[in-house]
Amino acid sequence: MAEAKESTESKSGYVEMKRGSDWTAVFCILVDGTLFYYKNPTDADPKGSFNLQGAKLGFDQDPKAKKKNTFSVVIDKKNTLEGSLSTPEDLGAWKTALEAGAKLEPGKAPDRSGIKKGKQGAMVAAKKGAASAAASSGVGKKVMKAIVNDETTTLINALKALVTVESGNSKKADELEKNIIKIAVKAYILVDNKDLKGEQFLVADKPLRDAFNLLVKVFNGRGRAKKERVVEALQRVEADLKKAEKVITDLLQPYLSGKNMFRLASIFSTVANLKFLETVFYNDSVESELEKLVDAMDYYTQFHYT
Repeated sequence: MAEAKESTESKSGYVEMKRGSDWTAVFCILVDGTLFYYKNPTDADPKGSFNLQGAKLGFDQDPKAKKKNTFSVVIDKKNTLEGSLSTPEDLGAWKTALEAGAKLEPGKAPDRSGIKKGKQGAMVAAKKGAASAAASSGVGKKVMKAIVNDETTTLINALKALVTVESGNSKKADELEKNIIKIAVKAYILVDNKDLKGEQFLVADKPLRDAFNLLVKVFNGRGRAKKERVVEALQRVEADLKKAEKVITDLLQPYLSGKNMFRLASIFSTVANLKFLETVFYNDSVESELEKLVDAMDYYTQFHYT
């Protein structure tokens, strides 16, 4: 008798899912031909699932659509999933995974009983609520003023200009700015309230420092280096930024809502991808903004945190 084939997890991450007229961020895991979704990424049991075998898949990147980067899984009239991803790159990655999954047998929900949950139950909900309330209160506004100083404003404005040129969409750049500030304020308040320690974020410092150092070198030497060498270096930058994303995601996950974790994923999927990096490094029209961004990264790498 042949052994049953082990289920394989091929893709996971935050997806906005439409429920009625609302969109809610959920954590999804694709296992073979089944997409499981969870209210929280640390939940042991899925809230629901969709078997992709025989389903009709649809993908949309219409820039005029109100909701961007959407996909659909239609099984029957009563069983339809509408989802949205943070960026076209995210949509492309999920498209590849879902289309592959549609050719496979349904999978079993992954065993998540051993996943570290941190603080549990009502405590988690209280912390999430406190972080959200503080961020939108007078305290949050004072924190925002402290975080968004002249230096940070210059950095964000340069990044916005690059995103606008690369995507052709100024609204995407505005959304990026809003997401960066929201996550920064929430993280600051969590540290200030001693829910997290500032030192914990230093784990993300090394990959960030490595990425920034390499970007500075690439910027200074791109005129002399062959393009394929530059692209190889930018691939390493992308990998380092994703390492930093994982550290920050793991730290903030127990305290922030799915919506805010979706914002965090959107920040990194916008800037930590090869297409974005390669486009802005070879676009003369954003030379001054790129130089400002590189200067800020160079400034960051001059300091050592302990």
